[in-house]
Formats: sequence, structure tokens, C-alpha cells
Amino acid sequence: MRVIIVGGGIAGLSVAYFLERAAAEGRWHGEVLLIERERLLGGKITTVREDGFIVEGGPDSLLRAKLEGTSLLQDLGLEEELIFPQARTVYVLRRGRLHPIPEALLMLRPDPAAVWQARSLSWWGRLRALTEPWVPPRRGEGDESLAAFLRRRFGRAFAEGIAEPLMAGIHAGDPERLSMQALYPHLLALERNFGSIARGLRRGRSPGTSEAMFVSLRSGMGVLVERLAASLHRAHLVLGRMVIEIAPIPGEAPARYRVALDDGAILEADRVVLAVPAPEAARQIRAFAPSAAERLQEIPFASTAVITLAFRGDQIAHPLQGSGFLVPRGEPFPLTGCTWFSSKWPHRAPEGFVLLRAFLGWAGDPEAIAAEDPVLVQRATKALRPLLGLRGDPVRVWVHRWPQAMPQYTVGHLERLAAIERALRPFPGLLLVGASYRGVGIPDLIRQAHEVAKRLIDG
Repeated sequence: MRVIIVGGGIAGLSVAYFLERAAAEGRWHGEVLLIERERLLGGKITTVREDGFIVEGGPDSLLRAKLEGTSLLQDLGLEEELIFPQARTVYVLRRGRLHPIPEALLMLRPDPAAVWQARSLSWWGRLRALTEPWVPPRRGEGDESLAAFLRRRFGRAFAEGIAEPLMAGIHAGDPERLSMQALYPHLLALERNFGSIARGLRRGRSPGTSEAMFVSLRSGMGVLVERLAASLHRAHLVLGRMVIEIAPIPGEAPARYRVALDDGAILEADRVVLAVPAPEAARQIRAFAPSAAERLQEIPFASTAVITLAFRGDQIAHPLQGSGFLVPRGEPFPLTGCTWFSSKWPHRAPEGFVLLRAFLGWAGDPEAIAAEDPVLVQRATKALRPLLGLRGDPVRVWVHRWPQAMPQYTVGHLERLAAIERALRPFPGLLLVGASYRGVGIPDLIRQAHEVAKRLIDG
């Protein structure tokens, strides 16, 4: 079997890794060809190491609770690279002031003591959140927006002031449009099985545990990409080449595929894995699967940017005792959040320096990153200056833009995916994987890759 993987982000690389491991163990026999349009692998995982600074242009960690991520790190021998957050307190911006979010609320567990400590909420907002165990479960099985779910369970103040920034912020999404079924099915299950999120979380909590939710790698998340690529001894990697067309080969049964590259090369494959964003997948299959392409185009995307600023320690008045802050969508503030990067993770900046990661852009604001780099840097610095007591200009800056790169799982997303799968049934050798579909986090992508690889191995 010859498999062509289009896309060299973490999803495509992981598919190649799982296939190669199966081949080494004698569980699969085939050839893997991975094609990546950029000169570098990794997609949104990009780490810059300069003059003692370690800067992440994309994700800076992975969620420990999703074991697919930590399992792959162990398989790759990266246990010694694992690091844990130095600071875990997260703040929320409310009327120009930063308020700490009690740790229990970071997991959406409305313990009474934690709720009363949430000074960013009014007395009424805190009282309403505490009534969650007595709110009756929703009737009906249809999808629901994140905002509607949170307001219904916890009240508007808690939803908009704490829960939405935590849950919608990581997707740069509009909580009024994001799908609960696609993003947080475990919370729906808690409501269904226990009648309450608070009761369900209390039942599932291990007493006395207070472990970090996230882990990172000492030299940056780019190490994961480097180690994955280095582990591929049989797969053939083609970098800097773009796939311009994919087509089934007429008369072949089962269907095989012809893949055309921008340098004129024509390749043939028994299976094709599209590990690219939904709009690019739609472009490549539109000629022979127009219905699937149309539904892929319906998945919206948001544009974001990460502005990393380096300051000397004496340029910042704020103690930065925490991991950073989030911004509710209703606050008149140009950033969606800021990570105090060198406070959150060890070894990210040289002695005497501080790294800040500011985030711009979210769904519904296509102009958020339209300006030139210096303007974005100035915008971020100006916003942070009064909040953190910044003096002078940053000594170093790094700008990472992600235009139309954050998929939005809007209400009805799972039904959309089901329609895409039905439309692709006549083409069983064509598989989709990536952040556009069933999870955007690194462990989610590894899980999807493992599932795709299993389908290939099982024939």
C-alpha cells in the first residue's frame, strides 16, 4: 500500500509516525510519502530560540488529561524534557483591573469557597453561580451554543466574566456560535448523567489532587516536531512542494488516486490522507467530490496573531505572579489575553528579562491582524503599558500571524462532519485529519492521527 499524506503539521507527522511504527512491528506493509508545502514541518507548532529566549509562535503546551499527547511524548523519549508551570494563577480583566480566578473555577467547578473568592463578579453573579446544582437539565438532544449552555447553568455574570474567556478564548471564538456538542461533550454528559456540572465534577474528583493541567517541553514545543521528524526512517518527506490536484484514477477498483504537484510531478497512491485545513482540503477534492467540498467550505475560521515582547525586568512594575490574564469578549480591550510567559514556564528568558505573549484577533473581527507588524506591536504594548506598569519599549519582539487559521466549531459542527463523511463514502481511500474536524489541541490531533493510521493498517 502506498499512502500519500498531504500536510506536515502535527497531525500529518503523527499519521506517518504511527504507520512507520506499525511497519517496524510487522503490523503493516506499505510506503509513506508526506508532502508539505512549507520548507519547515510542524504547522502551527513553531519554536524560536534566540539569544537565550525561547519563543512559541503557536501552542506552548498540551493538556495532560488527554493521554494521547503524553503517551506520544513518552514513546519519543521526551520524558526528561517535560516541564510544569511555575505559576498557575490565571487572572481575568474586569473594568481595567486584573482579578485572580480561583483555581477550582479554571476547571468550571463552582465550589462555594471558590465562587465567593471570585471578586470580579457581583454578589448576585456569585449567588447565581452557586445555584447551578439546582438548575434542571435541558430537555432535548439538539446542539446548543456555548454561551447558551453557560448562561443556563451558571447565570450570565459567571458565564461572560469567567467561563466564556476560559472556554471560548482558546478557540478565538464567539461563544454565541460555538458548539457545545463539538467542543465540550463531557460537560453535556455531566449534566445528563448527574443533573449538574458541580455534582458531576465532585463525583469524578480525586481528593487531594492538585496537579498541573498542562505540560510543556524544556526547549519548546518544537522539540516534539523535531523528534517526530527524526523518528521517520522509512517515510519519504517532500518539503516546499504544493499539491495542486487530487483525482481518482478511472477504472481502478478499489479506487486509487493521482496526486499532482506544483513542479509537474504526478504521483499515484492507494490512500490519500489530507492533513490540511478544511478550505484547502475542499480545493483539492472539489472536482470529484463537490458535495463534500461544499460542506468543508462551511467550516469558518478566525484570524489571530501572537505578539511576543521581551522587556528587562526593571521595565515592568507588575510582579507578574501568575501565568497571565484573559479578557472577556465584552471588555473594551484590544487583546484577547496575555501570557506572562517567563513567569509561567521556566527557562524562557535570560536572567533579568521577561517575556510577554499578547494575543490578538477572534471570530467576527477579520481586521484585528490586518495592520503591519510594527502597528500590532505598538497596539499590544500600548494596551499592556498601564495594566502592567511598562516603561519604555520592548527590547525584542516576535510577531507570528495566523490568518484564517483557527477553525470555528459552530453550532451544528458534528452534523456538518457527518454530512462530509457521507459525501466521501464513494472514496474510501481518502481520509481527513486535522484541527478542522474533531479537536484543535495537540493531543486531539494525535488522537485523530492514531485513528486514521488504524484505519489504514486495518485496510
